[in-house]
Amino acid sequence: MNQARKFSLTFAAAGVAGVLALVAGPIMTDVAAAPPTSLGGVLPRGQIFRPFPDDTGKIQSATAIQSLDGTNKFFDPSLGTNGQACVTCHQPDQAFTLNVDEIQAAFSSSGGSDPLFRLNDTADRPDADPSAPDTFKLFLDMGIIRIGRPVPATADFTVEPQITLRFGQLPNPNDPQAPGKTTLSLFRRPLVNTNVRFDSAVLWDGRASIADMRTQVKNAAKGLLLATTVLDADADDVAAFMLGVFTDQVLDTSAGRMGVGNLAAAGATSGVFNLLTLASDPAAPCLFAVNNATTPPTLVLTPLTPPTCTPIIPENPHTVTLFDAWANFPNENGVNAGRASIARGQELFNTVELHVPADIQIPGLTRSVAHCVTCHTTNNIGNNPDPTFFVRIGTDSIDILTALAAQDSRVNGLLDRAKELPEYCLRPTSDPTPFATSACGKAPGDVKTTDPGRAMTTGKIADLGKFKPPVLRGLTARSPYFHAGVADGIDNLINFYDARFNIGLTDQERADLAAFLEAL
Repeated sequence: MNQARKFSLTFAAAGVAGVLALVAGPIMTDVAAAPPTSLGGVLPRGQIFRPFPDDTGKIQSATAIQSLDGTNKFFDPSLGTNGQACVTCHQPDQAFTLNVDEIQAAFSSSGGSDPLFRLNDTADRPDADPSAPDTFKLFLDMGIIRIGRPVPATADFTVEPQITLRFGQLPNPNDPQAPGKTTLSLFRRPLVNTNVRFDSAVLWDGRASIADMRTQVKNAAKGLLLATTVLDADADDVAAFMLGVFTDQVLDTSAGRMGVGNLAAAGATSGVFNLLTLASDPAAPCLFAVNNATTPPTLVLTPLTPPTCTPIIPENPHTVTLFDAWANFPNENGVNAGRASIARGQELFNTVELHVPADIQIPGLTRSVAHCVTCHTTNNIGNNPDPTFFVRIGTDSIDILTALAAQDSRVNGLLDRAKELPEYCLRPTSDPTPFATSACGKAPGDVKTTDPGRAMTTGKIADLGKFKPPVLRGLTARSPYFHAGVADGIDNLINFYDARFNIGLTDQERADLAAFLEAL
């Protein structure tokens, strides 16, 4: 697919030198080039924007901005001091995240010397012996990176201290990611940091603002790359890359066990070039904004410029329409059967009923039945446009997963992976009893979690274990899934939702939903 298009994209980016105007040049696509030779190296343009194989077909990134290439600070290890660059953990040939097989291959071929392997962020503990066999175990097994997060000073909870052989002292008073602060070690998958143009909340816990990408880049560079000083211009350069590059699945070779080929063919509107068009289209999905003039501040649907965006409709049975044209294909051959399966999976995603357990609170939901699109609300994107929308579905809780696995053995795989993570006990400050005199579980408000999630941003124990619904485009390339990679593959992702929300999917429905998610 060789083509050249021009777009004009203007992003209102407060904190990034006012308005960041990005004027397009021709897109370079399908360039014949060798695959990247180093996970930490600078890549030429042909190795950024060509199609790359993944588990179910091919993934591709594209931009309308000719200047966004391998010279961007996104690819420059000098942004920090530990030899890593942003690209180290956000690889173009892996949908700008990291594939576990590739991590393991890099470790094997380099003997652990590749820039991927640094004690401060990819080791299980920052003071580990780099030559010890299990120093990078979680990273190698689950593709998760250690994030050191301080407990907010105003938090309404305390965390039980512990000393473990594997993770060291927790909370950690000597974390190189946050000198002078005491942190929890939180292990999370690197989110795709393209498609950010469609984000509302940035990062899994929403601690960064889409309106201030400069600060997000600076904080990431200081914490993960151990940068000392990050120039505004360098941070803005990286932000421009994140806002101006888009990634999506473009080719399917396994839908319904029968490949369907081009995901933008026969009337379908998927694929990275349709996604790129949508980013600058007046019909792009509207985003929520906060009206600070009201008390308390309220969320309002605020159209972007120009004000003709497609409004978000809650519980819309037509939230995803990418494969509508494939709904009525006859099953006369393998291609059509695969396309029909994807279309049926899309219908399930839009309309299948999820029975919400009593322990899950979904913002705005007033009944016990939801749909996939209740949380994944943004039209044809899959995230939520509300920057305050966070939900605890339970993948952070060994207790919840244990109870679920007792009812449905398909969840055992997620439980086993979650047990590899550190577990924390949080106690509300309304109970002044110290852990030293009353162990975890003795107080009625004690809660256990492998990651407090949003609570580490808001300081509220009520937000424990809550995470945002991420952008779903290009999902198949991003396994393992959820914030900590506890679901290994699309099938296990579906297993969790089917069990947790008592959906009752048939084998055919499971196959169709998998086909859709692999094509999304």
